[in-house]
Amino acid sequence: MSKRAESSAQTALDIFEATKQLWHERPIAEITLEAIAERVNVSVRTIIRRYGSKEGLFEACIQNSAVGVEANRDKASVGDVEGAIRCLLTDYEAHGDAMIRTLAVEDQLDIARRVLVAGRIYHQQWCEHMFSPYLPDKESELYTQELMAFVAATELYLWKLLRRDLHQDLHTTQRTFVRLVNGIINGKPE
Repeated sequence: MSKRAESSAQTALDIFEATKQLWHERPIAEITLEAIAERVNVSVRTIIRRYGSKEGLFEACIQNSAVGVEANRDKASVGDVEGAIRCLLTDYEAHGDAMIRTLAVEDQLDIARRVLVAGRIYHQQWCEHMFSPYLPDKESELYTQELMAFVAATELYLWKLLRRDLHQDLHTTQRTFVRLVNGIINGKPE
C-alpha cells in the first residue's frame, strides 16, 4: 500500500474514532463536523469530500462500528446463554449511555432513527442466531413470539433500568439477564 493510501486509510479511522468518542460524550444533535475535524486535525471540507454530510459520515460510522459490535457479540457460542449475555453487556457497557441519548432524539433526528433502526435489526438477528437452539421451528406460529421474548429479555432498556436507574452492579445485572433468558428457555408455552 502506498504512503498516500495508508495516510488516507488512517485518516478515515481517525474520523470514525473521533465521531465515536463525541457520540459517547454528547447527544448526537450536538456533534458537529467542526468538532470532529478539530479532533482529527483535518478540515471540515475533508470530511464532506469523503462522506458528503454529517449523515453520510454517521452512516459510514454505523457500518464500521457494526463490524466491531458483531465481532464482540459473536465471541459467544450459539446457545451459550451466559457467554451471550456477557458479550451483550460488554457492548451495552461500552455504548449503552450513548445509545440511550440517541433514543431520546429518535423522533427528532433522521440520523438517530437510522442508527437505532440498524441497531434493532442487528439485535433481533443476533437473538435469532444466539438463541436458535431454544426457538421453535421457523414455521411454527410461536416462532415470532418466542423470538420477541428473547429480544425483550436482552433489551438495552433493561440494562439502563438495572445499571443506571437502580444502580445494580454489572455482576448482578448479568445474573438478572441470564435468569430472564433461562426463564424463557425453561418456560416454553404449550
